[in-house]
Amino acid sequence: MRLVLILFVTVLSTAGQVPPGNHRVRGVVTDESGAVLPGVTVVAAGADARALETTVTYGAGRYALGPLAGARITLGFQLEGFSPVTQAVTLGDTETIANQQMAIAPQSETVMVVGKIPVPPPAPPPPPPPAPIRARPFTFPVADHALDSVCGPAKLESAPESMGTIQSRRAAANGLYGPGDELTIDGGMTSGLRVGRNLVVRRTYQASRENRDVLGEHTSGLVQIVAVQLDRALAVVIYACDEMLPGDRLASFHPEPRRAPLPAGKPDYRRAAKILFSDIGQIVGSPRRMMVIDQGASSKVVVGQLVTLFRRRARDGQVSVIGDAVVVAVRTNSATIRVDQSRDAIFDGDWAALQR
Repeated sequence: MRLVLILFVTVLSTAGQVPPGNHRVRGVVTDESGAVLPGVTVVAAGADARALETTVTYGAGRYALGPLAGARITLGFQLEGFSPVTQAVTLGDTETIANQQMAIAPQSETVMVVGKIPVPPPAPPPPPPPAPIRARPFTFPVADHALDSVCGPAKLESAPESMGTIQSRRAAANGLYGPGDELTIDGGMTSGLRVGRNLVVRRTYQASRENRDVLGEHTSGLVQIVAVQLDRALAVVIYACDEMLPGDRLASFHPEPRRAPLPAGKPDYRRAAKILFSDIGQIVGSPRRMMVIDQGASSKVVVGQLVTLFRRRARDGQVSVIGDAVVVAVRTNSATIRVDQSRDAIFDGDWAALQR
């Protein structure tokens, strides 16, 4: 559809030309369905085709012109998308009603528009270039059952192993870590690191409030080496138990083998193990918490073994059961248990009867 823009320049009459009269014209402009048309340009022209006055219909489709001079005028109605129409009007004594209906213009018809040429808005600035997409390092999968032996506390039974320490953190959201977050390590090939090696992240803490010599190891997650140099390496978090901090050390990962669940047995109260401590900053055990007992592989403790938690009543020495747990990791002289149910708060010094 061709669009022709015609600019009408209205020349006001000057002294000595046709004097203004008192005639007024008003009306309503609608489409073929009877709906009102706002925004229609209405031009009143005299007998000599000179424009006398121009107006635009407002929201209700109404317009008003005047005062106008002369006995007869021609009204022109124009709106983009509609066929322009004209109407000859004989002016009355004071006011004349001139309603008009407009039809939608056919595709091939030229539409006449009266108005100013719109000024195009300034072009928006170009969008910034997209940030380069950094490919995630490739990691080797770790079996789900192996992750059961990652988290929780352990008794420090020998000098703590270190395969390097966390130097800085990269791409961590809100200080928490999830699979795919990257850490830089201050150990490298000289520390025995190689691409694909899985390591646990640990820190040492004082485990006993009474005995400063009792130290525990807190394990906060599992990482895998994805790039290594002589004394620097890049690791990716495979599994996060909680926050990993600069200075935490890396140690070898020894996952527990897959084992079938052990059947329930009878709690052995006579050879019960003592609960040594809970995890770092936690002095009370509760469901899902990890605690350390003072028996391990040397006492034939195995992963998956069920445990009955109890304490002896002071007045008569009778057993009072306070919860149930399961062994999740075993060392030579200690083991880590996970509390599954508790009937009371569980403290270090309470007892754990392994079901045999």
